[in-house]
Amino acid sequence: MFATTFIEVLKPTTLPLCNPAPTLTFPDRLYCFTGTFNFGQRKHCEQAIADRGGFSGGLNQKTEVLVIGAYATESWKDSSFGDKIVKATGWRDQGFPISIVAESHWVDFL
Repeated sequence: MFATTFIEVLKPTTLPLCNPAPTLTFPDRLYCFTGTFNFGQRKHCEQAIADRGGFSGGLNQKTEVLVIGAYATESWKDSSFGDKIVKATGWRDQGFPISIVAESHWVDFL
């Protein structure tokens, strides 16, 4: 018997993405990734940033862009990657200059 897993494609209206979405640049910018990506494994996403002169790492108050993977459920706040999104939105609300974008937006700038 095979187990079936259903994954839902990102629904941007359910996430706290920046609106309007910002123009993304890479040199000397700090990116963080959360979720599952169409682009590939996280290490491939991070390499794409490094290839363009940027940096990637864990989420902290110096993070400039949080990229949310394309696969998410409606209950993202309860998911394992939801903690990063909640932290980032809290910091953004406090005035930290962090942008929160969908993977599709990030890919448009590669």
